[in-house]
Amino acid sequence: ELMATPLELAAADAVWREHRLHEPRHVIAFNTGGAYGAAKCWPTEHFAALAKRIVRRFDAAVLVICGPAEKQAASDIVRLAGEPRVVSLADRPPSLRLSKGCLSRANLVISTDSGPRHLAAGLGVPTITLFGPTDPRWSENWRPDAINLQEPVPCGPCGKRVCPLKHHRCMVDLSVDRVFAAVQQQLQMIAC
Repeated sequence: ELMATPLELAAADAVWREHRLHEPRHVIAFNTGGAYGAAKCWPTEHFAALAKRIVRRFDAAVLVICGPAEKQAASDIVRLAGEPRVVSLADRPPSLRLSKGCLSRANLVISTDSGPRHLAAGLGVPTITLFGPTDPRWSENWRPDAINLQEPVPCGPCGKRVCPLKHHRCMVDLSVDRVFAAVQQQLQMIAC
């Protein structure tokens, strides 16, 4: 178990005020990257399409968190979604303190298989993890409110940092519809 410190919560509160995230019923945090390599990344276009569907369907906002390597992807998601309730931390200096505070304030976290999903789980925030080349059994969080999604492909899970076949089907073929269905399931559980 983890907890957010007062400084982390204060940093998150500043983001909530700036983007008016206290107004929607839900704030869903996206984490797009992973230090392991490009093979763990779900396409930016998929994230943007998912964000657009979430804010149009639910009383929700999407906050894209990011480290230094994900700033461009976070900005692209906001731009491609074209919705005022889809925002990111890309214009702020990278900060683990800020990311942790924002994750603790979120109602749901959608993440690749990377560190922020483990922070969210430790903070008690429901997660949806998008697995590609890694086997979900290698990094299970053992939480009843965690959903792990993986597209079955003949070549995977390969465990490689970069797709050796250059098609990245394990992530590209993981559909926005499938992830959106998991979001609906999670938000129904949160509402109970």
